Amino acid sequence: MAEKPVELKPIIQRFREQLMTMGINCSRVYVYGSHARGTATESSDLDLIIISPDWQGMSQRQRRELLGTAAARILEPIQASGFTELELAENDIPSFWQFIIRNQAVAA
Repeated sequence: MAEKPVELKPIIQRFREQLMTMGINCSRVYVYGSHARGTATESSDLDLIIISPDWQGMSQRQRRELLGTAAARILEPIQASGFTELELAENDIPSFWQFIIRNQAVAA
């Protein structure tokens, strides 16, 4: 039996709204992983990259904690990472993330 595809837009919108209540305004959101490839199943998590100037001055650990809290508050299986526009422009992110953003991520 085929699994019903998950509608991502409402989930991403709720996540963005939750982040906004926490002081993070998203300038861009990317989807990567199984949802971007079109191979997601009902049990797949949603892999997101959140671009925001509000990450400035926060460590990756602080960003991940905040993103995890936002996902928990909307009760969705989201795995997210956050970067600033400047970090992207200056390639000041690990090569793994550079590869994902350039080759696999899809704008949400």
